[in-house]
Amino acid sequence: WAVLAGAARPTAAAATPDQVEAALAKSRAFLYGKMQPNLYWEEADKADDKAGGASTKGKQWGGLSAMSVYALLASGERHLDPKLNPAVEWVKKQRIVGNYALGLRAQIWPFLPNVPETRQLAIKDRDAFLNGQHTTARLNKGAKRDRVGFYGYWYNDEKKAPGGGDFDLSVSQYGVLGMWACEQVDGVEVPIDYWAETDKAWKAAMFTEGEDNGGWAYNRTSAKPDFAKPRATMTAAGVATLFITQDYLLQYGNFGACRGGTPNPQIDAGLAWLDKNIKSLLGGNYYGMYGVERIGVASGKKYFGAVDWYDVGADYLVRTQGKDGSWGGSKDGTKPGSIPDTCFAMLFLSRGRAPVLMNKLEYALADPAARLPWAQRPRDVSNFARYVGRQTERDFNWQVVSLKAAADDLHDAPVLYISGSRPLEFSPDEVAKLKAFSDAGGLLLFSADCGDESFVKSVVGPDGLGRKLFPKYEFRDLPGNHPLFVDEVYAARNWKNKPRVLGVSNGVRELALVVPEADLGRAWQGRSEKTKEEAFQLGANIYYYAAEKGAIPPYRGDTRLVKLDPKVKPTVSVKVARVMVGGNPDPEPAGWPRLAAILNNAARVGVTTAPVTLGEGKLTPGPAGYAVAHLTGTGKFSLTKPQREEVKAYAAAGGVLVVDAAGGDGAFADAAERELAAIFGGDPAAVGPVVAPDEPVYQWPGFKIPAFEFRRYARAKATSKLNVPRVRAIEIAGKPRVFYSRDDLTHGLLGQPCDGIVGYDPATATAIMRNVVLYAAYNGRPPKPPAAAPPATKPATAPSGAAAKPPAAKPPAAKPPAAKASTKPAAK
Repeated sequence: WAVLAGAARPTAAAATPDQVEAALAKSRAFLYGKMQPNLYWEEADKADDKAGGASTKGKQWGGLSAMSVYALLASGERHLDPKLNPAVEWVKKQRIVGNYALGLRAQIWPFLPNVPETRQLAIKDRDAFLNGQHTTARLNKGAKRDRVGFYGYWYNDEKKAPGGGDFDLSVSQYGVLGMWACEQVDGVEVPIDYWAETDKAWKAAMFTEGEDNGGWAYNRTSAKPDFAKPRATMTAAGVATLFITQDYLLQYGNFGACRGGTPNPQIDAGLAWLDKNIKSLLGGNYYGMYGVERIGVASGKKYFGAVDWYDVGADYLVRTQGKDGSWGGSKDGTKPGSIPDTCFAMLFLSRGRAPVLMNKLEYALADPAARLPWAQRPRDVSNFARYVGRQTERDFNWQVVSLKAAADDLHDAPVLYISGSRPLEFSPDEVAKLKAFSDAGGLLLFSADCGDESFVKSVVGPDGLGRKLFPKYEFRDLPGNHPLFVDEVYAARNWKNKPRVLGVSNGVRELALVVPEADLGRAWQGRSEKTKEEAFQLGANIYYYAAEKGAIPPYRGDTRLVKLDPKVKPTVSVKVARVMVGGNPDPEPAGWPRLAAILNNAARVGVTTAPVTLGEGKLTPGPAGYAVAHLTGTGKFSLTKPQREEVKAYAAAGGVLVVDAAGGDGAFADAAERELAAIFGGDPAAVGPVVAPDEPVYQWPGFKIPAFEFRRYARAKATSKLNVPRVRAIEIAGKPRVFYSRDDLTHGLLGQPCDGIVGYDPATATAIMRNVVLYAAYNGRPPKPPAAAPPATKPATAPSGAAAKPPAAKPPAAKPPAAKASTKPAAK
């Protein structure tokens, strides 16, 4: 994509997904290199009780191996990999009693197959966390009141009770994280009293006054003044813990009614504190970065204050990684990094970059009584993402987004989820951002909490949001044979209660969906996977539809958006006519702006477009006219005799006409074939020969198309294997002047996946159209490479990744030859 786009990522200060993957590969090599011959990472063969409760040689023995295995699994390694599996088996068998080490070992269990052995391992650690926590019931046995709900440094496995030593919120966080991981294993249950006691203790430990409000300390009762003050790391631990406890406590709430969202004052205060102090956690504090990642993933927050936590943190880690792949040392390797710092950095990069399944829109209403109208089911999308992740054995994140941010921020996920039980109210600027998201390929999903009719009407009604967003199109009930119901992972025919779904389409794809009655949020909030399975499966199908099955979901930051780079000055200019015929001539208006940015950034070709109505004599080629004309759409159409003559004259005079059926629409394709045959002659069923892969237009210097890939849906519907391009050409005076495709190119220009489209995959479609424009810009003759410069005193080097600069040649004017249909034989 970087090669195709020229400028791959709109965010200036952020590590690219490729850079993150390269950093993780180096760090995996570092960890494997530090593995002891007997396949663990410990500094001693066994625990030394004299070494102390916080030491990795003492009570926390086993923790280095546990966190190394956890980091490797989270970064993509498989538990059966011959390099890693012996270490996994070793960790399973060890007597680990330190709560830091136990908490890290428990993180391994969700990565293993859900078999009886895994459940027994998780149950054993669950019991350790249950018995190792100081509780109200143990007060009369000598436990201090300020320890209730927290953990000491180790677990007394012989007495099945809390161990001795100090306690603080740092080690207590790992007790909660360990319990949370155990509960992720199917068949492992945690008593609700555990979450209630933990929630109460952590809330009571938060500072509630002055500038300390919302902060947490290591231990507010500590005699050490520095330990009793709020810290960013402990505040991150506090917020992350309350998100975990909230998840379980909210499951038992009454979400049958719609009264607005219920705020969590302690979480809100903690997040506000972090908004002001986040920068102290994203630069070299690897333990703190792991805490930030836990909050970001749990809360769905993209920003703390104005800081995009993952972009800033990932950029820092990529820039400061040591030569040996570690973190915590010097970049040049003179000071070695550490295993813990490296593991924490790997966990930040790995789990933070997981694909964002769905964004949830945060919005407000004018009525002050409508409190948090978007968050009546605060954990709905979080629970849904967890469900899809478990079904697919992948990590998925989710996010809360706001229309206060740029429209591009909405594209971290293919679906934007908007829920509520009151009529929606958006300003013109907010409507414009929603439209920009949809135009660029995103899918809007509206779900009515409690099946509220006023919410639905505000979207689909005659004066609703849908009319403002899509004035040319109407909502309708999705038919039973829609790909959403029959072609995705879950077949609707198996659902006990098939939810009603309304959709609005541009003829190519669904732009927005409305679930008016099924109340997806309530089912997701309550984790009703068994009793409301169709709500989860419908949500999954919607994601798979928008992500084109989502087989290889993109990592966070792997954007398909392309912005024109103003620093790149074009050397050639091309005008493109958008031919307006038929009832739907411009279904994907964002496609050409994206292609124009790609051509500018990567080929220094400036592209401008303009709508042209046939029959008015405006479709003319030449230096002052249009080098390219694009005719696309859906549905039947026909041309008048003057319109046909104008198209014929345009191609005869040297213009290049591109015709494709948007979305692979059969009615448009049939009409286009009839019209092309009427204009240029020949058989409508075989308009021109197929352009072979080795033809100049596909082999353009510097922009060769190495392979032609089709969408999954197209391959599934094809009667034969699709492995070669199927674009046809009509030649005039020995040169192709008309390129025609029954397969979609138009939607492909968005660069976004979507199911139900018969056509080339987005990268191939974009490359074909890019090359056709280059072919037209230079009238079919590639520019000659610049003459070799005389040797300089010092060899000049181009910046890494810089786009090649074509010579400043203008496209030669074409002489208008006589038009004739090509008699060239079929493709080689």
